[in-house]
Amino acid sequence: MHRSVELPLSRVLTIRAIRPSDRPGLVSLYRSLSENDRYLRFFTGHGPPKSFVEQMTRIEQRGGFGLVAVIEGPEAAPQLVGEASYGMLPNGNGELGITVAHDARGWLGPYLLDALTEEAAARGIPNLEAQVMVTNHQMLSVLRHRGLVHVDYADPAIAHVAIATRGKMPSWPPVHQQPRVLVEVPGGHWRAENAVREAGFEVLTCPGPQGGWDCCPALRGETCPLFEGADLVVDAVPGEQGAALLEAHRSARPSVPVCIVVPDAVDEGDSTVERIPRSSGEPIVVEILQRLAREHGLTPQPAKR
Repeated sequence: MHRSVELPLSRVLTIRAIRPSDRPGLVSLYRSLSENDRYLRFFTGHGPPKSFVEQMTRIEQRGGFGLVAVIEGPEAAPQLVGEASYGMLPNGNGELGITVAHDARGWLGPYLLDALTEEAAARGIPNLEAQVMVTNHQMLSVLRHRGLVHVDYADPAIAHVAIATRGKMPSWPPVHQQPRVLVEVPGGHWRAENAVREAGFEVLTCPGPQGGWDCCPALRGETCPLFEGADLVVDAVPGEQGAALLEAHRSARPSVPVCIVVPDAVDEGDSTVERIPRSSGEPIVVEILQRLAREHGLTPQPAKR
């Protein structure tokens, strides 16, 4: 993998695969970060240990892949100004990490991410997951423009999200053992999601496309990989858009009547969908999902403690 772009002042940016000789450049990059930057990247104010850098330069040997961004010019030595990589997760997705030097921010991050997702897709990795501090607004903005979904919200300080390596919407991880519940909710956070996960379901929460719910592929008559792979759907989008989502799902998968909606997403007389009152506590929500799972031959697998 090799990309070169001409920059002002006769400089050249090169994106290439990471290699063992990049260790000094990576160490220099991490040392150049502020304490807050290191905290956002590594969840600690300290830089990564030598073992992390060593593993980074050999990540391809463990099934992952990494890139570095190097700027060269006529009057300066080559400078490593960014890195992006993914390691393999047990569910078949990759785990994303990215670092960009302060002077190269605002343009290099998205470019690096483009290159990495292209490489991941070519290697058969459907999605990249990332754990991002909720205060890391710049990183979340970059990922949000790629149609992220929320994988987990167990820690309120960390957003565990996923993006697709191909297309506009992620898909479900290739490896799963639990019934899959897609929750469509503005903001991407549903109050009962942690309780539902603990009850043995896999949950992804979709906050809607970057352009709003009107840009949702299901509402545009397009295939949504999240919906296509879901066993149960919680439609928590209010008003007319929520009702339109329900109808779109019914049209796409009429043989799987498993949409669960909030009261204002359907007419009062609609008895063909399961209703979850807004005031329902988590145990009631879990009970409804467990019953629907049993009715459709699904068996939740609660995590062992």
